[in-house]
Amino acid sequence: MYGSMEWRGKSTVILGCGNVLFGDDGFGPAVAETISDSYEIPDDVCVLSVGSSVREVLFDIALADERPGRIVVVDTVDCGRKPGEVFPVSLEDFPERNLSDFSIHQIPTTNLLKELHDFCHIDVVVLACQPLTIPDAVEPGLSPPVQEAVRNAGKLIYERYLGGGSK
Repeated sequence: MYGSMEWRGKSTVILGCGNVLFGDDGFGPAVAETISDSYEIPDDVCVLSVGSSVREVLFDIALADERPGRIVVVDTVDCGRKPGEVFPVSLEDFPERNLSDFSIHQIPTTNLLKELHDFCHIDVVVLACQPLTIPDAVEPGLSPPVQEAVRNAGKLIYERYLGGGSK
């Protein structure tokens, strides 16, 4: 889980979002763990498994004097794609005005992400995975297609945003 301000002084923050107790919703934390375990993390990068506490981290960043230049949010989003497909989600694709919060099964706090981009001038990247299933009751463990997507997403994030090789 995240520490209160581990991201301070970092240029890039990777946030693995989702609840590991609800099947494929645990994709984001699994990606954060894979990156941390499999790759050399540059000193100016912070990789956090934030579970369903992403709002707190984003609010802390929004209110801080010193902010990262980039935030990469990793989560599951059900867009009717092939299970395990990893895809970027543009901030422009989110509704302009949220009347209610998104659930933990969708991208969290989209208005705050837009504000971090528009007003705080942070490059916000959202990388999503199509879940096979997110159960209604506690059922930990990723489906096979999403488990495969964890490795692919970890490698993609590392190569695209962290620029290095394996440990």
